[in-house]
Amino acid sequence: MVAVTGNAKVGSVTFAPTVSITLPAVVATGFPSASTTGVPAGTVLSAYTGGSKITAAGTTITGKTITTPIELGPVAHNTTFRNCLFKMQAFWHVLNEQGATNLQIIDCEFDGMKDSGNDCAVSGGNYTLTRVNIHDTVDGLKVGSNVVVQDSYIHDLYITANSHNDGMQSLGTTSLTVRHNTIIVKDGATSCVILSTGSASDMRNVLIDNNLLAGGAFTVYGGYQSGSDVQSRVSNIAITNNRISTQIFARGGAYGPFTSVDSPVVMSGNVWHDGTKAGQPAT
Repeated sequence: MVAVTGNAKVGSVTFAPTVSITLPAVVATGFPSASTTGVPAGTVLSAYTGGSKITAAGTTITGKTITTPIELGPVAHNTTFRNCLFKMQAFWHVLNEQGATNLQIIDCEFDGMKDSGNDCAVSGGNYTLTRVNIHDTVDGLKVGSNVVVQDSYIHDLYITANSHNDGMQSLGTTSLTVRHNTIIVKDGATSCVILSTGSASDMRNVLIDNNLLAGGAFTVYGGYQSGSDVQSRVSNIAITNNRISTQIFARGGAYGPFTSVDSPVVMSGNVWHDGTKAGQPAT
Protein backbone atom coordinates (compact mmCIF):
# COMPACT_ATOMS: atom_id res chain seq x y z
CA MET A 1 0.00 0.00 0.00
CA VAL A 2 1.35 3.41 -0.98
CA ALA A 3 -0.46 6.47 0.34
CA VAL A 4 -0.18 9.68 -1.65
CA THR A 5 -1.80 12.78 -0.23
CA GLY A 6 -1.45 16.48 -0.68
CA ASN A 7 1.62 17.72 -2.53
CA ALA A 8 3.24 14.28 -2.99
CA LYS A 9 4.95 12.27 -5.70
CA VAL A 10 4.14 9.12 -7.66
CA GLY A 11 7.34 8.35 -9.56
CA SER A 12 8.48 11.63 -11.06
CA VAL A 13 5.02 13.20 -10.95
CA THR A 14 4.08 15.69 -8.22
CA PHE A 15 0.37 15.89 -7.47
CA ALA A 16 -1.05 19.25 -6.50
CA PRO A 17 -2.90 19.62 -3.20
CA THR A 18 -6.21 19.22 -5.06
CA VAL A 19 -5.43 15.51 -5.48
CA SER A 20 -5.50 13.20 -2.46
CA ILE A 21 -5.02 9.58 -3.45
CA THR A 22 -4.30 6.14 -2.13
CA LEU A 23 -2.72 3.53 -4.34
CA PRO A 24 -4.06 0.19 -3.08
CA ALA A 25 -2.39 -3.12 -3.80
CA VAL A 26 -3.68 -4.89 -6.90
CA VAL A 27 -6.12 -7.65 -6.07
CA ALA A 28 -7.62 -10.29 -8.32
CA THR A 29 -11.16 -10.16 -6.93
CA GLY A 30 -13.57 -7.68 -5.47
CA PHE A 31 -14.11 -5.42 -8.46
CA PRO A 32 -17.54 -3.83 -8.91
CA SER A 33 -20.30 -5.77 -10.67
CA ALA A 34 -24.06 -5.62 -11.13
CA SER A 35 -24.51 -7.11 -7.65
CA THR A 36 -22.48 -4.40 -5.91
CA THR A 37 -23.58 -1.31 -7.84
CA GLY A 38 -26.84 0.42 -8.69
CA VAL A 39 -29.98 0.59 -6.60
CA PRO A 40 -29.68 -1.81 -3.65
CA ALA A 41 -31.87 -4.91 -3.83
CA GLY A 42 -35.18 -4.48 -2.05
CA THR A 43 -35.33 -0.72 -2.54
CA VAL A 44 -38.87 0.46 -3.35
CA LEU A 45 -38.82 3.18 -6.01
CA SER A 46 -41.46 5.77 -6.73
CA ALA A 47 -41.82 8.07 -9.73
CA TYR A 48 -39.89 11.33 -9.66
CA THR A 49 -42.28 14.26 -10.09
CA GLY A 50 -39.90 17.15 -9.49
CA GLY A 51 -38.64 19.62 -12.04
CA SER A 52 -36.07 18.97 -14.75
CA LYS A 53 -33.77 21.71 -13.42
CA ILE A 54 -32.49 21.75 -9.85
CA THR A 55 -31.98 25.31 -8.65
CA ALA A 56 -31.65 25.02 -4.85
CA ALA A 57 -28.55 24.03 -2.91
CA GLY A 58 -28.68 20.95 -0.72
CA THR A 59 -31.33 19.12 -2.74
CA THR A 60 -31.49 15.37 -1.99
CA ILE A 61 -33.44 12.95 -4.18
CA THR A 62 -33.75 9.38 -2.90
CA GLY A 63 -35.53 6.26 -4.10
CA LYS A 64 -36.91 7.59 -7.38
CA THR A 65 -37.34 6.36 -10.93
CA ILE A 66 -36.33 9.32 -13.09
CA THR A 67 -37.42 9.34 -16.73
CA THR A 68 -36.56 12.89 -17.83
CA PRO A 69 -33.11 14.57 -18.00
CA ILE A 70 -31.95 16.53 -14.96
CA GLU A 71 -29.85 19.70 -15.19
CA LEU A 72 -28.22 21.46 -12.24
CA GLY A 73 -28.37 25.21 -12.02
CA PRO A 74 -25.36 27.33 -11.04
CA VAL A 75 -26.10 27.42 -7.29
CA ALA A 76 -27.42 23.86 -6.89
CA HIS A 77 -24.43 22.97 -4.73
CA ASN A 78 -24.38 19.76 -2.67
CA THR A 79 -27.11 18.02 -4.64
CA THR A 80 -27.37 14.28 -3.94
CA PHE A 81 -29.05 11.47 -5.87
CA ARG A 82 -29.19 8.23 -3.89
CA ASN A 83 -30.87 4.89 -4.71
CA CYS A 84 -32.33 6.23 -7.97
CA LEU A 85 -32.97 4.59 -11.33
CA PHE A 86 -32.43 6.91 -14.30
CA LYS A 87 -34.19 5.27 -17.22
CA MET A 88 -34.75 7.25 -20.39
CA GLN A 89 -33.86 7.93 -23.98
CA ALA A 90 -32.12 11.30 -23.82
CA PHE A 91 -28.92 13.04 -24.89
CA TRP A 92 -27.75 12.97 -21.27
CA HIS A 93 -29.41 11.94 -18.03
CA VAL A 94 -27.67 14.37 -15.65
CA LEU A 95 -25.86 17.54 -16.72
CA ASN A 96 -23.74 19.67 -14.38
CA GLU A 97 -21.92 22.36 -16.32
CA GLN A 98 -23.14 25.64 -14.82
CA GLY A 99 -20.84 25.63 -11.80
CA ALA A 100 -22.72 23.75 -9.09
CA THR A 101 -20.25 21.97 -6.80
CA ASN A 102 -20.23 18.64 -4.97
CA LEU A 103 -22.87 16.72 -6.91
CA GLN A 104 -23.06 13.24 -5.36
CA ILE A 105 -24.58 10.27 -7.23
CA ILE A 106 -24.63 7.20 -4.98
CA ASP A 107 -26.03 3.69 -5.49
CA CYS A 108 -27.83 4.66 -8.68
CA GLU A 109 -28.42 2.96 -12.04
CA PHE A 110 -28.43 4.62 -15.46
CA ASP A 111 -30.25 2.76 -18.23
CA GLY A 112 -29.89 4.51 -21.60
CA MET A 113 -32.44 2.21 -23.23
CA LYS A 114 -30.27 1.74 -26.32
CA ASP A 115 -30.87 5.27 -27.60
CA SER A 116 -28.60 5.98 -30.59
CA GLY A 117 -29.08 9.72 -30.00
CA ASN A 118 -27.66 9.48 -26.48
CA ASP A 119 -24.34 11.10 -25.57
CA CYS A 120 -23.77 9.82 -22.02
CA ALA A 121 -25.28 9.18 -18.61
CA VAL A 122 -23.59 12.05 -16.74
CA SER A 123 -21.84 15.06 -18.24
CA GLY A 124 -19.97 18.04 -16.84
CA GLY A 125 -17.81 18.49 -13.77
CA ASN A 126 -17.85 18.80 -9.98
CA TYR A 127 -19.40 15.38 -9.39
CA THR A 128 -18.65 12.14 -7.58
CA LEU A 129 -20.10 8.77 -8.60
CA THR A 130 -20.07 5.97 -6.04
CA ARG A 131 -21.34 2.41 -6.70
CA VAL A 132 -23.12 3.47 -9.89
CA ASN A 133 -24.20 1.05 -12.65
CA ILE A 134 -24.25 2.51 -16.19
CA HIS A 135 -25.36 0.60 -19.27
CA ASP A 136 -27.07 0.94 -22.66
CA THR A 137 -25.84 4.51 -23.16
CA VAL A 138 -23.51 5.52 -26.00
CA ASP A 139 -20.79 6.85 -23.69
CA GLY A 140 -20.80 6.15 -19.99
CA LEU A 141 -19.54 9.52 -18.76
CA LYS A 142 -18.20 12.84 -19.96
CA VAL A 143 -15.77 13.94 -17.25
CA GLY A 144 -14.63 17.51 -16.71
CA SER A 145 -12.84 18.98 -13.70
CA ASN A 146 -13.27 17.92 -10.08
CA VAL A 147 -14.69 14.51 -10.92
CA VAL A 148 -14.32 11.27 -8.93
CA VAL A 149 -15.62 7.95 -10.24
CA GLN A 150 -15.26 5.11 -7.75
CA ASP A 151 -16.54 1.58 -7.09
CA SER A 152 -18.75 1.76 -10.20
CA TYR A 153 -19.60 -0.50 -13.15
CA ILE A 154 -19.78 0.73 -16.76
CA HIS A 155 -20.71 -1.92 -19.29
CA ASP A 156 -22.83 -2.90 -22.29
CA LEU A 157 -22.66 0.46 -24.03
CA TYR A 158 -25.00 0.84 -26.99
CA ILE A 159 -22.84 0.45 -30.08
CA THR A 160 -23.98 1.41 -33.58
CA ALA A 161 -22.21 1.68 -36.91
CA ASN A 162 -21.67 5.42 -36.35
CA SER A 163 -21.08 5.59 -32.60
CA HIS A 164 -17.79 6.44 -30.86
CA ASN A 165 -18.25 4.61 -27.58
CA ASP A 166 -16.14 5.25 -24.49
CA GLY A 167 -16.65 4.15 -20.93
CA MET A 168 -15.62 7.66 -20.06
CA GLN A 169 -14.14 10.53 -22.04
CA SER A 170 -12.49 13.71 -20.86
CA LEU A 171 -12.28 16.69 -23.18
CA GLY A 172 -10.26 18.49 -20.53
CA THR A 173 -9.84 18.36 -16.75
CA THR A 174 -7.81 19.83 -13.93
CA SER A 175 -8.72 17.09 -11.44
CA LEU A 176 -9.99 13.58 -12.21
CA THR A 177 -9.81 10.41 -10.13
CA VAL A 178 -10.97 7.06 -11.55
CA ARG A 179 -10.52 4.50 -8.78
CA HIS A 180 -11.63 0.87 -8.34
CA ASN A 181 -14.18 0.59 -11.12
CA THR A 182 -15.05 -2.13 -13.61
CA ILE A 183 -15.29 -0.82 -17.17
CA ILE A 184 -15.97 -3.39 -19.89
CA VAL A 185 -16.68 -2.19 -23.44
CA LYS A 186 -17.66 -4.58 -26.19
CA ASP A 187 -16.13 -5.07 -29.63
CA GLY A 188 -16.81 -1.91 -31.65
CA ALA A 189 -16.18 0.55 -28.81
CA THR A 190 -13.23 2.97 -28.77
CA SER A 191 -12.00 2.83 -25.16
CA CYS A 192 -12.70 2.25 -21.51
CA VAL A 193 -11.10 5.61 -20.68
CA ILE A 194 -9.94 8.25 -23.16
CA LEU A 195 -8.21 11.51 -22.26
CA SER A 196 -8.78 13.57 -25.40
CA THR A 197 -5.92 16.02 -25.03
CA GLY A 198 -6.20 17.24 -28.61
CA SER A 199 -9.58 18.74 -27.74
CA ALA A 200 -8.48 20.15 -24.38
CA SER A 201 -6.71 23.20 -23.03
CA ASP A 202 -5.77 21.22 -19.89
CA MET A 203 -5.32 17.56 -19.03
CA ARG A 204 -3.95 17.68 -15.50
CA ASN A 205 -4.07 15.92 -12.13
CA VAL A 206 -5.50 12.64 -13.41
CA LEU A 207 -5.31 9.38 -11.47
CA ILE A 208 -6.58 6.14 -13.05
CA ASP A 209 -5.91 3.53 -10.38
CA ASN A 210 -6.90 -0.03 -9.46
CA ASN A 211 -9.60 -0.54 -12.10
CA LEU A 212 -10.61 -3.68 -14.00
CA LEU A 213 -10.69 -2.75 -17.70
CA ALA A 214 -11.39 -4.57 -20.96
CA GLY A 215 -12.11 -3.71 -24.58
CA GLY A 216 -11.77 -0.75 -26.91
CA ALA A 217 -9.47 -0.14 -29.85
CA PHE A 218 -6.99 0.65 -27.07
CA THR A 219 -8.31 0.13 -23.57
CA VAL A 220 -6.89 3.40 -22.22
CA TYR A 221 -5.84 6.52 -24.12
CA GLY A 222 -3.58 8.13 -21.56
CA GLY A 223 -3.52 11.76 -22.61
CA TYR A 224 -0.14 12.38 -24.21
CA GLN A 225 1.42 11.15 -27.43
CA SER A 226 4.76 12.71 -28.28
CA GLY A 227 4.69 14.50 -31.60
CA SER A 228 0.91 14.71 -31.67
CA ASP A 229 -0.21 16.40 -28.44
CA VAL A 230 0.88 19.70 -26.91
CA GLN A 231 2.95 18.78 -23.86
CA SER A 232 2.33 22.09 -22.08
CA ARG A 233 -1.33 21.07 -21.72
CA VAL A 234 -0.44 17.88 -19.84
CA SER A 235 0.76 17.29 -16.27
CA ASN A 236 0.29 14.95 -13.31
CA ILE A 237 -1.27 11.97 -15.10
CA ALA A 238 -0.77 8.58 -13.41
CA ILE A 239 -2.15 5.25 -14.67
CA THR A 240 -1.40 2.77 -11.92
CA ASN A 241 -2.30 -0.66 -10.53
CA ASN A 242 -4.98 -1.42 -13.12
CA ARG A 243 -5.93 -4.91 -14.26
CA ILE A 244 -6.46 -5.46 -17.97
CA SER A 245 -8.79 -8.30 -18.87
CA THR A 246 -8.61 -10.37 -22.05
CA GLN A 247 -12.33 -11.17 -22.05
CA ILE A 248 -13.05 -8.91 -25.06
CA PHE A 249 -9.69 -9.04 -26.89
CA ALA A 250 -6.58 -11.09 -26.21
CA ARG A 251 -4.59 -7.82 -26.12
CA GLY A 252 -7.02 -6.03 -23.81
CA GLY A 253 -8.06 -3.73 -26.63
CA ALA A 254 -8.10 -4.66 -30.30
CA TYR A 255 -4.64 -3.05 -30.71
CA GLY A 256 -3.40 -3.20 -27.13
CA PRO A 257 -4.07 -2.05 -23.59
CA PHE A 258 -2.57 1.46 -23.68
CA THR A 259 -1.74 4.25 -26.07
CA SER A 260 -0.84 7.93 -25.68
CA VAL A 261 1.10 7.19 -22.50
CA ASP A 262 4.41 8.89 -23.32
CA SER A 263 6.22 10.83 -20.58
CA PRO A 264 5.10 12.85 -18.61
CA VAL A 265 2.36 10.21 -18.16
CA VAL A 266 3.38 7.84 -15.33
CA MET A 267 2.67 4.12 -15.79
CA SER A 268 3.13 1.72 -12.89
CA GLY A 269 1.79 -1.59 -11.61
CA ASN A 270 -0.61 -2.33 -14.49
CA VAL A 271 -0.96 -6.09 -15.04
CA TRP A 272 -2.97 -8.64 -16.98
CA HIS A 273 -5.99 -9.77 -15.01
CA ASP A 274 -6.48 -13.10 -16.80
CA GLY A 275 -5.26 -15.07 -19.80
CA THR A 276 -1.89 -16.73 -20.28
CA LYS A 277 -0.01 -13.71 -18.88
CA ALA A 278 -2.18 -13.17 -15.80
CA GLY A 279 -0.27 -11.18 -13.20
CA GLN A 280 2.43 -10.05 -15.64
CA PRO A 281 2.93 -6.41 -16.66
CA ALA A 282 0.33 -5.29 -19.21
CA THR A 283 2.02 -3.54 -22.10
